[in-house]
Amino acid sequence: MSQYVRPGANSTTYVNDVISITTPSGTVSYGTPGTSAEVVIPDLAYAHTQGTSSATWTINHNLDFYPNVTVLDSAGTIVEGEINYTTRNQVVLTFAAAFSGKAYLS
Repeated sequence: MSQYVRPGANSTTYVNDVISITTPSGTVSYGTPGTSAEVVIPDLAYAHTQGTSSATWTINHNLDFYPNVTVLDSAGTIVEGEINYTTRNQVVLTFAAAFSGKAYLS
């Protein structure tokens, strides 16, 4: 049995071709013992590049949760702004001035 911990889960185990992910909400298992199983684990992070200067960034990340957001301007300085989660898959960031840079969601 191998075990590792990933963000958003308390533990993940893989035993006899069955993967089990345990979170505070419960345990979900995939696969059938003794058979091969393909498990697709959803993305846990998204990087957005805002190439055009703007005071409002709309980011469609498709993570299916409300992620933490860290924004860096083109010089690599952390920038703070207003975060509005419009859906579980979209966030709108509003800043005092227009700039370009990157947003890291996780």
